[in-house]
Amino acid sequence: MRLPALLALVLVVAGGAGSIQPSGAASIAPSHTCGSQYTHAALSWGHKCLRAGQFCKGREDDQYHRYRFHCHTGGRLSRSSGSGNSTGEGCQAGYSPCLPRVADLNCADIPASKKPVRVTGDDPYRLDGDGDGVACEP
Repeated sequence: MRLPALLALVLVVAGGAGSIQPSGAASIAPSHTCGSQYTHAALSWGHKCLRAGQFCKGREDDQYHRYRFHCHTGGRLSRSSGSGNSTGEGCQAGYSPCLPRVADLNCADIPASKKPVRVTGDDPYRLDGDGDGVACEP
């Protein structure tokens, strides 16, 4: 009589063991999902949905790089180079003469022989501070 009861108890306990989840399982997945125009990011201060033009923490720019964003001095996110808007091998679209596709570029990084730079489209490096179409002016 005791053997069937013990066997039933073992089966109940074993059957329920498969449904037990580790206590940290819920924290692995993000607490929310982002819309199609956003990129989900796990940043040191929490999970965020990122999109170009949003306000950002400039001192935390390196964290945005993992998600192909930059947080420049103006405090707004922009997409990093190499996101599909290049004109050719190694050239970043939007500038003449050719500027290299890199994570970030400042006027100080550009040789004097290439200055001033004409902005012919988007300004992903934000070199043209006054918006007149000419960047890195002497």
